[in-house]
Parts: sequence; C-alpha cells; structure tokens
Amino acid sequence: MTTHRPIRYAAIVDIENEVIDRGHLLPAECRRALFGELDRAVWDMPVRVASGPSVLEACVGELAARAWGVTLVPTEPDAADLALLEAGRHFANTGATDLVVVSGDHAFASLAAVARLHVVAHRHKLSAALRMAATTVTYLPDTHTLALASA
Repeated sequence: MTTHRPIRYAAIVDIENEVIDRGHLLPAECRRALFGELDRAVWDMPVRVASGPSVLEACVGELAARAWGVTLVPTEPDAADLALLEAGRHFANTGATDLVVVSGDHAFASLAAVARLHVVAHRHKLSAALRMAATTVTYLPDTHTLALASA
C-alpha cells in the first residue's frame, strides 16, 4: 500500500517583477488592485516576498497589511530572484509539494525539480521556460484592467 503525501502549498512573490511595468512603477491604485489579485492567488499559505529597498518602500502599505515574510535584498541584478529561489527550495525541503510562483522570470523554472509550480504572472512577462515548467499558469490582469478595477 502506498501512502500519499498531503499537498502543501507555499508561495514566493517576485514583487519587483509584478509592480514594475516597462521600466515604471505601477501607480498606487494599480498596486492596490494587483495586491488584491495576489491575495486570491496565495490565500491561506506561507508567502515569501523579496525586494530591493525602493520597491519595498513603495509597497510598504500593501505588504504591512499581509502576514507575508519579507526579505530586503541589495539593489543588485537578480538579488531578489536568488533570495526567492532559496526560499522556494526551503519551502520544498520543509514539506511544500506545490509552489505558487508569482513571477514570469525564467530563473524560477529550476524549482520544478523540487515541487509542482503554479505560476501567477502577467502574460507579457511570462518566460517560455517558466511556462513550460509550470503545472498551471494563471494570468494577472494587464495594467489597463488593473487601473479600471481601481477606479
């Protein structure tokens, strides 16, 4: 008789990837609407966010309202990605079977080796590698839709 490991979810959120669009920080009202979308995607699971200081400062209100773990990283290329990859591996090593990856960055495709990936991303930011590694993909609304939702 085989025993099945219960499904356990955890999430990593590349907030920089989601709140910066075409080189510009989303307006506050769009960020609020985006966080509402993220709440539905990562409800009732442990969440880790990593960001540099400028994005963290812009999102401090939204992040403070949630019980998400936050990692401050230096303003260096890939610093947040590396911290989130480590968090994803830690979640998997401590029993998570499924990771919700809020990012479109190809770097997170490697996590498919340790857990099933459920990707939440903007369609235009989702890399082919991450899409192929994902068990499921959920697209976030585009910036225009977020702006309408926040009006």
